[in-house]
Amino acid sequence: MLHPTVFNVSQVCYQLGIRHAVLSPGSRNAPLIISFARNMQIEKYVIPDERSAGFIALGVAWETKCPVVVTCTSGTALLNYAPAVAEAFYREIPLIVLSADRPPELIDQRDGQTIRQFEVLKNHVKKSFQLPVIKDEDDAQTFQKDLINGVRLSQALPKGPVHINIPFKEPFYPTKNQELIYKEIKGIKVTLTRKSSCPKIDIPVEKKVLILVGQQDTDDELNALVKRLSVKVPVIKTPLNNLQNGINHVDTFIRDQKELTPDILLTSGLSVLSKNLKVFLRKNSPSLHYHFDLAGVEVDTYHSSPLIVKQPMAEFLTRLKNYRGDEDYLIKWKRLEEKAKEGISSYLQAALFSETRASHFILHSIPSDAVLHLSNSMPVRFGDIFGVPKGVRTLSNRGTSGIDGCTSTALGTALASKRLNILVTGDLAFLYDRNAFFHNYGLSNLRIVIMNNQGGGIFRLIEGPPAQPELETYFETRHNRTAAYICKENKFGYFKASRLSDLENQWREFLKDSNKTKILEIFTEPEINQKEYKKLSRYINERVGN
Repeated sequence: MLHPTVFNVSQVCYQLGIRHAVLSPGSRNAPLIISFARNMQIEKYVIPDERSAGFIALGVAWETKCPVVVTCTSGTALLNYAPAVAEAFYREIPLIVLSADRPPELIDQRDGQTIRQFEVLKNHVKKSFQLPVIKDEDDAQTFQKDLINGVRLSQALPKGPVHINIPFKEPFYPTKNQELIYKEIKGIKVTLTRKSSCPKIDIPVEKKVLILVGQQDTDDELNALVKRLSVKVPVIKTPLNNLQNGINHVDTFIRDQKELTPDILLTSGLSVLSKNLKVFLRKNSPSLHYHFDLAGVEVDTYHSSPLIVKQPMAEFLTRLKNYRGDEDYLIKWKRLEEKAKEGISSYLQAALFSETRASHFILHSIPSDAVLHLSNSMPVRFGDIFGVPKGVRTLSNRGTSGIDGCTSTALGTALASKRLNILVTGDLAFLYDRNAFFHNYGLSNLRIVIMNNQGGGIFRLIEGPPAQPELETYFETRHNRTAAYICKENKFGYFKASRLSDLENQWREFLKDSNKTKILEIFTEPEINQKEYKKLSRYINERVGN
């Protein structure tokens, strides 16, 4: 018999703001599957592979800005959520992991499909909950109370994943004539965190101010303020902070120019991609550093002992309308930005076809109303180097920076979005996550660009691996696979290019509306990629003076 309190799980989730659930099939989680499957108020996605399911849920949550449920059967199925849960933890994305479990008395008794599930994700969730096996009304009340607390906690600042482990005793399927009815729970609702008052912060007019925003989604209010301030104050613009104005290409020119050291550093958002920028700020600490975070999370990325301000940066920036800025300081930043642009332009005129040249074409050909996903490894770095067109909404799994779920995350976003979603990825990241397509959902709004350099090309471009005899076999893991057969199996549109003219001739057709997913595979040579990447750096450094 399916207990009414268990059947009502999806209704409780709905009342607390959940509109999407990603379900992985199993028997032990049958009560949860039935609860969500029969609840027409919640959109369901059935994804057999739990690792892909976790990242797909992550993409849905990022797109909808709402918590998303994932549920799986007992045993190692739960462990497959770990990479996506860790990414959600460091990106502050609310995921609700509902794992079915054997009863407590069967744990460590050599029973089938049984592991120590409670707190198995504890290092990367806000909290782990162990719900009771329902034997009486007290158990039912505890079950419901802890479920409510868990879902609410995922949405409290800082947002993030929670793990709710639910043991079930057999029988747990509904009986033949059992009447199952969703029951609205009175008195439960989402509790929103109120903004705290902003402390008084004085910015002396003679001080050099630098504004740096880490990874975040588009923020219209902040963008409007930055547009006005960027003519007076250097604001660092990157694809992942989704700002529309500011200083571009910073990673290409920032080294140890002490004249760029700010007196006051204003930061917000999550992680910053540029290693060069992080090293610069650690070596050249500002006199004052204010980090704006509504949740008050304490981090010290730049070793500058920041003062944490529990307020959105936009609210503070409204007070800087009359700040004149240090014109000489801004000019120094803009001059270096212009020189970096000149270096990129000169390189493009002399470039051979390579991953670098192809990346520039792709990134500057993204439609302004598209959602751009940049896979980890080189695609996200090329985004930082070249930038993207204004209006493009950009994201990447930079919470933990792994390649393991880049395709699944993009797919999840596309599932929950009507906009065109374009993923730029590498061959290893794509092949690693091929189970992202193991489902029955057609995605006509998804386009995937694969940079196929026959392995982990990044290992030729960083210090260390190129000098080792193990480079190709143990670091790059060279291969000769393509995406052609994956496209054939899934009935995707398939395009390929090995010259710039191939790209230019096929790009419009690749983006054109269709009733199916399309993949464009770009083939490049690792040795040429290595030389061309170094050539780009040389052209920029010659202009900048590094």
